[in-house]
Amino acid sequence: MHIFLFVFQETHKDSLRISFEDIRLATQNFNTKIGRGRHGNVYQGEVLGVNGPTPIAVKQYEENDDYDEDGEREFLTELEILFEYKHENIIGLIGYCNEDNKKFLVFEQAPYGGLNFHVDNDSLTWTERLKIGIDVAIGLDFLHGGDSPVIHRGINSNNILLNDDWKAKITDFGVSLIASINDEIDFVVDHAYGTPGYFDPKYRNDGFLTRESDIYSLGVVLCEMMCGRTAYSHINKDNLADLVKRHYEEGKVDELVFKGIKDQIVPKSMVAFLKIAYECLYDEREKRPKASEVVLQLKKALEFQEDIEIWEAKLPKDYKEIIHMSKNPKIYSNLSNKDLCEKFSKGILLQNGKTCLSVKVNGNGERSETVSATLFSYENNKLHNKRISISNSRFQRVVKMMDISDLKIQIKIKTQFLSPNVIYGAHLVFKFCDPRKFSSNLKYVNLKYKLGGEILHAYFATCGDDMWMMIELCRFIPHKKDIDFEVLLESLSRYYCGTGEIYVEGIHFQPINNTTLEPELYEKLEGVQEVLKSNLDYGQQVPVDYDEINRLDDDEKLLSVSKANEKNCHMLPAKMVLYESSDVKCFNWKSLAEPESRFLEVAELISHQVFQIRCKIEIQNLSPDTDYTCHLVFKLSQKCHGLHCPVRVRDVLNRKKKEFMFLYFRSPRLINLHGNEKVPKRREDGLMEVIMWEFNSGNNDHVPMSLKLRCYEGTMSGLIVYGVEFRPI
Repeated sequence: MHIFLFVFQETHKDSLRISFEDIRLATQNFNTKIGRGRHGNVYQGEVLGVNGPTPIAVKQYEENDDYDEDGEREFLTELEILFEYKHENIIGLIGYCNEDNKKFLVFEQAPYGGLNFHVDNDSLTWTERLKIGIDVAIGLDFLHGGDSPVIHRGINSNNILLNDDWKAKITDFGVSLIASINDEIDFVVDHAYGTPGYFDPKYRNDGFLTRESDIYSLGVVLCEMMCGRTAYSHINKDNLADLVKRHYEEGKVDELVFKGIKDQIVPKSMVAFLKIAYECLYDEREKRPKASEVVLQLKKALEFQEDIEIWEAKLPKDYKEIIHMSKNPKIYSNLSNKDLCEKFSKGILLQNGKTCLSVKVNGNGERSETVSATLFSYENNKLHNKRISISNSRFQRVVKMMDISDLKIQIKIKTQFLSPNVIYGAHLVFKFCDPRKFSSNLKYVNLKYKLGGEILHAYFATCGDDMWMMIELCRFIPHKKDIDFEVLLESLSRYYCGTGEIYVEGIHFQPINNTTLEPELYEKLEGVQEVLKSNLDYGQQVPVDYDEINRLDDDEKLLSVSKANEKNCHMLPAKMVLYESSDVKCFNWKSLAEPESRFLEVAELISHQVFQIRCKIEIQNLSPDTDYTCHLVFKLSQKCHGLHCPVRVRDVLNRKKKEFMFLYFRSPRLINLHGNEKVPKRREDGLMEVIMWEFNSGNNDHVPMSLKLRCYEGTMSGLIVYGVEFRPI
């Protein structure tokens, strides 16, 4: 077989050339020795890279009495292989030096050093050892593949380096051989080379070197990690490979397993590991597995280990009892713990397929429970009680509702699996029968329902990728797994939902993970407490952020300076911001005495669905290039109407902006917030304010503002507008 070295391309080689002086400086005059190679020492150093200082290892090829043609060949071979063969499990080449008989190779440094220093360290877990074995096998599979396979010829635990995340990298390619894929696999070398304890006996005896010789050495490394000792030392002079093979054949390998990790190992993981390690050590090289097969079998061993070590702990403590209650327990009997976790995460059908339980396996094990709509009562049976099957539902059947304006769905159910003392939200799950596109994941639906003797409204539904929609009805904290839940669903808004039918899937009880919640509670449902408020207290007073207010020369505009950041605040009266066409009267205007208002005139909204705020904000009254919020300052009259609903805000001048914006003039229930902070707050001066808009002042003369505020249904009246205030964020 023809053996050759690639012709090293000088242009590419020059890009990695490092001067001896730079190497001397990087190693602080070769101050720290971290190892020894066949032809010189290995030193620690540091170079400055684009991401800051980078630790390096500098391998010296010292020309002394021992340095001969072999040393020169090893230097060029290692340089060429590391230049041509780049892989995450091969040590990375940073550069080299070859000047005035001074030869060095510069590598990335592996902080944890060689594997040989760690095989007897009981802090190196069995799982980490399996991953190291996988890394080495992947590296060998890379070297053995391709058009020009590389036979390493020196695989041992010294030549497997470890990063600080235990990622393994193969190093020391000086005696490696490169062959053409078209050549025969076997070839003869003049003298066999290898490390005692790792040496392929077949190669040692007949001089034929093959890729399987590397596989034998890999098998020895696997045995080292299992036994917690190196293959050869002055203390352990017996051949580790032969020792493991003999104990394996006698069924006594357990006697050799390193005590520091013995209790960690899952039996099925050990069986899979031992089988492939033993196959690597076959005397007949044709029986030895390829590196790719070693990767596959070690990954299986890792899966067996993690299935118990990681995934079993994620399962609910009562998972066996839950599976026993499922519709078909047998389908779960042969699943791995990982697959079971996936099933629990997606949901398991219980109680004859009428309840779906899902568990958050990657968190704290909180449970969600969905109860099928087929268990609900429907007063309008002829029109409303059609049970059908659709493709992407949790349940075999859902209920098709024909008239969304007259639902009359009576829900009386008992949960079975909720996590006690966790805040839950109860959601109606439904979807429109006809396909629809939504510009936002929030859809106005205005569900009217009766809960605890009170008529309530849930204004928005959230839409998922599967087009199922959820409307939150209430929040509560159960004190036990099973609670009684009763609600009457009356209607959805035809104005926004149209006349189309809907599929009702059920009621979904989902944990609410929100650290802003401060449960202010009262007993309302049996066994639960309902969450009434969050600690975002919208009735709290907003402190004044400025010391004094200055009137500008027109005696209408007001200017002040923020105490927080010393930037300008600006206020405009209602008459300068409210737009009213000559055809349609929207407001009644009222003059106020100076002590009652900073402004001389306010406007009360007459019954309308929409009104507009429009003005040019003069930048001379703001701080330049500053982010501002625009607050509407208002009061509610005693005869106000329609202001409990959300009000949509549209930026007329920015039509490309698709962001869904809405605000409230009256404090909403928690379920109607949906992360929105545009809610009213009481000011120290007794007025109310709400954020309408945000903008940057920029550096132009003015910023135009044109906003349309529209209530979703009906009209609104009794909103008394005092003006707007611009405050720096």
